[in-house]
Amino acid sequence: MQSRRRVLITGSAGGMGQACARLFGATQDLVLTDVDATRLEALAGDLREEGYTVLATHAGDLGDEALLADMMGALGTGSPVTLIHTAGLSPAQADARTIMTVNLVATERLLRGMEPILSLGSVAIVVASMAGHMAAPPRDISALLDDPLAAGFLDRTMAAIDDMGTGGAAGAAGLSYTLSKWAVIRLVERHSVAWARRGARIVSISPGVILTPMGRRELAETPGTRQFAEATPAGRPGRATDIAMAARFLASDEASFITGCDLRVDGGGVAFMRQRGG
Repeated sequence: MQSRRRVLITGSAGGMGQACARLFGATQDLVLTDVDATRLEALAGDLREEGYTVLATHAGDLGDEALLADMMGALGTGSPVTLIHTAGLSPAQADARTIMTVNLVATERLLRGMEPILSLGSVAIVVASMAGHMAAPPRDISALLDDPLAAGFLDRTMAAIDDMGTGGAAGAAGLSYTLSKWAVIRLVERHSVAWARRGARIVSISPGVILTPMGRRELAETPGTRQFAEATPAGRPGRATDIAMAARFLASDEASFITGCDLRVDGGGVAFMRQRGG
C-alpha cells in the first residue's frame, strides 16, 4: 500500500491549526506541534478518536534545535512533505521582543530546518498577516529584518522599534507584530528560489480578522481591530476554515505553479484600507 504524505502543522492547538489538522488530516498523516503540551495532547487524542492518523506530537518552542530535529525526523526523507506554519503571537499576547522572536526568528529557523528534507513536490504554507501589507518599513529597517538569524538581531530590532516612537509597550508590540509579518512575507519570497531548485514550493497566507481565540482576543483588546473587522468589505470576520481551505488549495497540485508569493485571505480588508488611504 502506498504511504500517505506527511504534514507538519505548527501551532496546531490554535484555531487555525486545528482547522488545518482536520482538513489536511483527511488525506495526510499528521505531525503536530504546539507550545502548549496539554492542549496539544488533548487535540491529538480527539483526532485519533475521530479516525485521523497522528504520527507524532512535539510540544515546545520552535526555537529549540532539538525539537526541530525531532520534527524533521518524524517527517522523514525521500518523500514530499507539507508544512502548515500557523504558530505565532499577536500584539495582545506578548511583548515586542517575544513577538519578533516567535513570528520571525522561529519561522526562519523552521524553514532552514526543513531544507535538508525537501524533495520534489514538498510545499510549505506560512501564515503571515494582513498587517504585513499595511506599510513597508524604512530601508534600513527592512535590511535588518531580512537577516533574522544575524548576531544581535533582536537587540538591534528592538532599538529600531524604540527609535520609531511607538508610545509605550502596547505600541511597540503592535509595531513588532506588523514588522514581523511584513518580514515573513519577504522571507517566503526569498526562500522560494532555493526551494524551487529542490522541486519544492513555499507560499504565505495573510489572514484578516479571523474568529479564532487569538482573533477574538485582538478584537477585545487591540484598538482598531473591531473597527477594521466591521469595515471589511466581505461583511463578516473570517473563520479558521477560510484559512484552512486556502491552505489546502495552495498545497494542492492545482497550485503547482504558485510559489514565492502571498495570498491575502482578509475579506478585502487591505484593499479597503488602501483605497481609503489608511
